[in-house]
Amino acid sequence: MAILSERKTWTKPKPANASRRSSDLTPEEQGHVRVALRFLAKRHGSWVKLARAMDAHLDTVKLASRKSVSAGIALRVARVASVPLEDLLAGRFPVAGACPWCGCSSQK
Repeated sequence: MAILSERKTWTKPKPANASRRSSDLTPEEQGHVRVALRFLAKRHGSWVKLARAMDAHLDTVKLASRKSVSAGIALRVARVASVPLEDLLAGRFPVAGACPWCGCSSQK
């Protein structure tokens, strides 16, 4: 009978941050969420106030406004904006030409 001299592992190791690297959203949907984030930051007055309203860390919100957006951040943005998630992901929020302070639209 042979004795193993080194430890053998039969499970395939996965990268530590594998779930954090991928997004469930398409690049187009992420772009719509980024537009909404910038709009809401103006509406709330600052990134700090928006992060508090979203109940998220400031760095997470700022990073999402420039890079990859997770589904969780998209959901929080939709809740703060009081719009359905589908409208946010489809780009129907904010309305093109809408004022971030009063919400008025230049379209008539």
